[in-house]
Amino acid sequence: MIHDLKLKLKMDPFRRFRLHLKQALGTVGLVTTLLPSLACAQAVGADLNVSPPRVIFNAGSRADTVLVYNRGTQPATYNIELVDRLMTPDGRLQSLAEVGTTPDEAAARVRLKSAHDLISFSPRRVTLPPGEGQTIRLRILRPADLAPGEYRSHLTITAVPDQDQGLTAEQAAGKGPATGIGVKLTALFSVSVPLFVRQGSPDLNVTISPVRYRGPDKPGQAASLVVDVQRSGSMTAYGDIVVETMDGGAAGKALSQFGGIGVYPEIDHRSVDMQLSRPLAHGEKVRISFKDRDLKPGQSLASAVFTAP
Repeated sequence: MIHDLKLKLKMDPFRRFRLHLKQALGTVGLVTTLLPSLACAQAVGADLNVSPPRVIFNAGSRADTVLVYNRGTQPATYNIELVDRLMTPDGRLQSLAEVGTTPDEAAARVRLKSAHDLISFSPRRVTLPPGEGQTIRLRILRPADLAPGEYRSHLTITAVPDQDQGLTAEQAAGKGPATGIGVKLTALFSVSVPLFVRQGSPDLNVTISPVRYRGPDKPGQAASLVVDVQRSGSMTAYGDIVVETMDGGAAGKALSQFGGIGVYPEIDHRSVDMQLSRPLAHGEKVRISFKDRDLKPGQSLASAVFTAP
């Protein structure tokens, strides 16, 4: 699941346009830093809660549901749509409209198997009183001649602001009401849930390589391991990365854990920066494991031993 925060800028009455600031989970903090009054007062839909975080339709699966819940204190309206998104090797997810034209991006676009035409859903817009939820019903339209593989689209739920909501640029800067034509900003919050449609037998292989150590540059700074998860086959690798000690009486103790890492089929690898609970000693050995959360929960799909320089 990814969370998006959009800044909707309205040029009244002549122009309307949108500025998108997208970062999984960390976006709210970014906007708070840039525009504190806007983020605190105008984060429309930040009380949106969606579950489950991902939906998988295996062979024979025909229907499922996603729950949208308004945990805020005011009624809220949400638009619901299917959006195709590409993953980049650093873990970012971009809609097809945002993807560039570099060779890597073009190759990823070709490799994406969209589930957009395989999924129907309803409703497409809901208004929820505070403390109430709505079930989104999903149905799979699986053609008899569907080729083997994993197909994916993202169910995206976006809060809809009132027309009167938002701050002018002057108000966001704390300069009071504006006169005449002004830019009006409203922060929009959205959540995307990946929907997977799988056809045929699962095909996945995972390896871990390379691993790079980043020691602290100054006192108090955390050390980290940059782990590259390599994926091959037709389906997503989804699991947890765990770094454990191998030396002495503390063998098996976790030094770092990153849960819910996905590597989608349009990319072959994803780099993950694992912050360690302490720096590694010279020559110390650690084991890095990728543990499955999908077909075989808890089973290690790949591991590697790293020796600190």
